[in-house]
Amino acid sequence: MTRVRLETRVIRTVLGDIDPATAGVVDSHDHLFLRTPVLAGEDLVEEPDATTAVEQFAAADGGTVVQWTPRGLGRGLPALRRISASTGVHVVAATGRHLGRVYPTGAAEPARSADELAAAFIDDVVRHRCGLIKIGVGPDRLAEDERDALRAAAVAHHATGVPIAVHLEQGPAAELVLAALDADEVDPRSIVLGHLGRNPHVEQILQAARSGAWVCIDAPSPGHPMDPARLARVLENLIDDGHLPALLLGADTTTSASRVRPEEYGPAALLTTVAPQLAQALGAEAVSTITRDNPARAWAFVPSDSTPEQKISPRLSATG
Repeated sequence: MTRVRLETRVIRTVLGDIDPATAGVVDSHDHLFLRTPVLAGEDLVEEPDATTAVEQFAAADGGTVVQWTPRGLGRGLPALRRISASTGVHVVAATGRHLGRVYPTGAAEPARSADELAAAFIDDVVRHRCGLIKIGVGPDRLAEDERDALRAAAVAHHATGVPIAVHLEQGPAAELVLAALDADEVDPRSIVLGHLGRNPHVEQILQAARSGAWVCIDAPSPGHPMDPARLARVLENLIDDGHLPALLLGADTTTSASRVRPEEYGPAALLTTVAPQLAQALGAEAVSTITRDNPARAWAFVPSDSTPEQKISPRLSATG
């Protein structure tokens, strides 16, 4: 008798793997901690503030926060574990590498080779329970270091199964990113495209969505204000083009200013302010699909049985 192996999909959180069905309502793109010279004076570094934000999210019926802060930018893995344990909210943490200009002068991450990055990414997933690989790219071309990071992400994805999330600077480079990852045989359904909604060219947004990749749209924030009506129009265009099953939504909190007005910005506001506005325009069922059903699939993966834990270099430990 032939036995069929059932592939069990999980979402990897900082406290361990969970059944995707238990993720609940998901903030698919956020930052509980972030430290970068690009946002000097606005860093997200205070654990009590992050804890309060997650408590408010939980009070609004939030179930999971996906943090996109990658290596070397103060992502706060130990604090994320404490916050998840104390609030009961699942937290998905990122490995990966952002744009070089986002790092402090002399930081280690921008100087790593593709091989070093791949080893570090795998180490983060296997030993430090990171559940996504986040890569940052520029607006209209892929620099060589960005191509290195995408190659490393592909290697780590194939070794572990975790999805790849891409910071698109204003959105236009999606086609280049998708081509690069396709060359390394990454399935589009394992790719999450971030910040596409900031692209003013609707046809470019739709073209990226037609690739089959996940599309994560940002809610308004102090650094990136957006009229709720425009946000609804972006989502309507995507839904009309047949992409409701691929849409995600995130608060993308990147500055301490976002926490001054939690009723307008941040994880809780995503559910108490943004979601009701979108429900009026799109319908409550569509919003539920975007915040609950789709994330349960987008952030889930089948863990690889061949993750080469023994090959990880001990000097590439998790940072930030």
